[in-house]
Amino acid sequence: MKKFLLTATMLVAFTALSKAQQGRVGINTTTPAATLDVVANAADASRPDALLIPRLTRAELETKNTAYADGNATASSAQNGALVFVTGLGGNGTGKTVNVTAPGFYYYDGTNGNNVWKTLGGSGVAKVPSIRTSATGTDLSANDLDGYVYISTNADLSSIPVSAATKGRTITLVKVGGPNPLTVNGMSANSVNSLGQNGRGLAFIYDGAAWQSYSAQ
Repeated sequence: MKKFLLTATMLVAFTALSKAQQGRVGINTTTPAATLDVVANAADASRPDALLIPRLTRAELETKNTAYADGNATASSAQNGALVFVTGLGGNGTGKTVNVTAPGFYYYDGTNGNNVWKTLGGSGVAKVPSIRTSATGTDLSANDLDGYVYISTNADLSSIPVSAATKGRTITLVKVGGPNPLTVNGMSANSVNSLGQNGRGLAFIYDGAAWQSYSAQ
């Protein structure tokens, strides 16, 4: 009988507490002020007060690419806004992890035309633009994005590679050799696509549909 009364009392108390919180969860508090309210225990110096989110290397995050759905024109991904802490690199650093270049906090931008991990605030390390010289103009690759390529040939250039994660990326092409103007293939019909003078160049940005010239160097 005593056991029954104790169990019933605990059940009533738990039900009352749950209703009082109205769907809120409190850590170190019985009166949570939000959906999840974590209150620090400043009096206990031996216990760390923090919130730990999932921690993975870039390589480990890449193995979960298909778990993070793509957003489209009608709806964002169900994982849009997901937060992780990248502890190290490894993997390829392409596709959804193309922006994961250093340890730090990253959030998943699961919106149409994006669907990539992005740095959170000042987390991570700014990527240093790459600079190289191409003797053919036909070897442009994803590694050249957000960087500079000096073209030392008279031949027309191949199209700049694109993927779902290329939107918003840039590339700057600079003519450094040969007397003839160079044509950059694969540009928007409204875009300047000719490099005519040595020492001058063009900067392009991909708008999700085509490369657009936006600056003369």
